Parts: sequence; C-alpha cells; structure tokens
Amino acid sequence: MGKRKKIHLINDLPHIYELEDTMSFCRKYEHLYIWGNGETEQYLLKYFDICGIIVEGFVVAKEDDRNLDFSNIYRKLPVKLFEEIKDCPSAGIVIGSSEKLYHRIIPFLRKNNFSDYFEMTEYNRQGIVCQVRPRTREELTLEISLADHCNLSCQMCDHFSQLSDKWFPDYEQMCNDLRRIGTVFDHQIAAISFLGGEPTLNEHLIDYLKIAREEFPDAELIILTNGVELLNLENGKTGNLWKACSDFDIHIMITVYPIKIDYEAIEKKGREYNVLVEMSSNIHVEDLTKITKISDKHTMDLTGSIPPFYSVNCLYFNKFTVLKDGRVYMCPIAAHSDIFNKAFEQNLQLKEMDSLDIYSIESWEQIAEFSAKPVPFCRYCDLKHWYHHSQWKCSSKRIEEYI
Repeated sequence: MGKRKKIHLINDLPHIYELEDTMSFCRKYEHLYIWGNGETEQYLLKYFDICGIIVEGFVVAKEDDRNLDFSNIYRKLPVKLFEEIKDCPSAGIVIGSSEKLYHRIIPFLRKNNFSDYFEMTEYNRQGIVCQVRPRTREELTLEISLADHCNLSCQMCDHFSQLSDKWFPDYEQMCNDLRRIGTVFDHQIAAISFLGGEPTLNEHLIDYLKIAREEFPDAELIILTNGVELLNLENGKTGNLWKACSDFDIHIMITVYPIKIDYEAIEKKGREYNVLVEMSSNIHVEDLTKITKISDKHTMDLTGSIPPFYSVNCLYFNKFTVLKDGRVYMCPIAAHSDIFNKAFEQNLQLKEMDSLDIYSIESWEQIAEFSAKPVPFCRYCDLKHWYHHSQWKCSSKRIEEYI
C-alpha cells in the first residue's frame, strides 16, 4: 500500500489583478517586446499569443545574449539589442526575467532613461509559465466519469451531477476508450481518477479498474468518491470492490461531507484489505483535512464574453483533463456542459476545438499541447468572480448557483 502521490495539488495561480495590469500595459504600446531570450520568455510569448497581444521580439542588453536560441520551445522571434529599440516611439518592454536579475535590468533601463517597462512579479511569471507549459507524460493525469448522476445533491457541483439524469457511459465504448488511451500514452501516465457524479454507482466499475491497470501497470489509479456506497460494495452485485482495489493497487480518495457516514469503518476496511484510503473535505490541498466542507462558486458568464487572458487563473487549466465518450476535454465544466444546458435551457456552445477525438490523435503530446492553452469554451468561465462561497449544503437546483 504505497503513499498517494500529490497529483491533485493546485498550482499557485497567477493573480488576476496583475494579469489585468499586464494587459493594460501591453495595449498602450504599438511596439511590444519581452526582455530576455530564454525558456521562460518563450512561454510568456505563448501567453501573449493566447491573449491576442502582438509581440515584435525579444530584447537583450548584450550581443552575447542575442545568440541564445530557445525557439524550439515555442516559436522564433527577432532578438534585438536594447540600443536598437530604445528610441523607438511607442515601444514597451515586459520584463519576464527572474526577479533576481532585476538589480541589473532595472538600473540599466533607468540609466538609459527608459521608463516604458512592466515589472512582472516572480509569482505571476512562474504561475503563467507553469500554466502554459505542456506537461510531461509523468505529469499528465486523466479524469474519467463513470456516472454523470450522483447519490448526493451538492450545491454548485462543477460536474452538474445534481442536475443530471441517470447516465452511465456505454460499456463497450468505455472499454475501447481505456484501451485506446493506453495505446496513445504508450501505457505510461501519472494517474487516472475514476469519478462522476458518483463512480461507485456504476456496476462495471471493477471491470474498468481491471482494464485500466492492464493498460497502465505503473500509474496511480484512484477512485474519487463520496464514500456512501463503499461499505456495501464489499459484497457488490459484480464482486468485491475492496478486493479488486487490493488486487489492482487502486487508491480510494473520499471527499468528506457533513453527512452521516461511518468514516472510521471505511478506514478500518481499507486497512483490512491493505487499500490506501484518504479523506479530505478539500482533495486539492497538500495537508488533507476533514474540516467542514466549503462549496466554491465557479461563476459562469452566459454571454461567453470572458477574455482569454484570464484563462491561466483557472484551477482546471492544464491539470484536470477529462476523458468522456472518446474525447478529451480541458475540464469537467466543458465536458458536462450539456447537463447545464438541459437543466437551465441554456446554449453554452461546445466547438470542435473544445475537445480532442482520442481515435484521431497519434500521441500523448497532442493531449499535452491541447491542455496547455485555452479552448473556446473558456469564454464562459467568469474566473474573476470564482470564490469560496459557503459551507456545503444541498443544491437548490437553481441557475443562481452558477451565475
């Protein structure tokens, strides 16, 4: 029974106010440059491309720095000496270098009477780069929904489970998808989480766990559950889930809710079968805790007017890739948006670019690249107004939970 990897941790997300300040600065200048010519600056260029900001090139102080070439990371741009652009009208520079170099860069710019620069904080710089850098195969994870519906009814569920009709994936489709994703990833991935809705409602859960372990011998496989059915599934209709978890080395992660459930008995059962069971009211934190569950409000903009520069502030961005019905989605909100549309008679549109067909791609790198940039559906998420809302309670099933 190994220790669970910390794959569910949320990266430090860039501060929204600084993202807004960065965009305001960039839009003031006809000629925009990025200071530096390294790997970090390449990822900042990618971010600016995402935002629709035109960058003319990189700027360096010395000729020696001009010879560095990191264009294989993203794309090539001219590298200019500061002397070449310092007198250019309407020229601005975003300093994307590490703050430890500011003691050289800022005095240099001031000595040359150049004040049109933006000092990006180390926190935001690292946050942006982390978000737009494609993950390695060792970092990639997948979420697989085994039921859209749930046996709880939580307010503001991002999977819209409390609004869903009863739905399970087609059995043959899911078996084929698991085998196909195994081929795409050459049978190596960091982790796969089986969730929902509530995954323990799916009578084929053990079958899916077996196939997943066959396809990914070394991956961490997790059942993410509310735990309500776990004790009953020692004698389930299709077998003993606890024995299957032991046989296939499956970890169980329970989200703790303020409901009547015998968590001590579940932990005891885990020890009995040598299955790693962890519990937390917030599964994304480093130090798991059973404190009162807090519901987050992830506000939607039904007009789809959110600018793309906000996307890197999303906790789902480049992290919680979802596999559903043969397609990979950026996040569960997009993957389950049909439930939202049906429940509230809305028309949040999914475009072809919002997902990838796993039967049309050739490699896992295409999924990594897909996950590291926003999709059209991102325009519906009002990230500036996402916040910790209140203690957990049952859903009212009203659209006000999302707007």
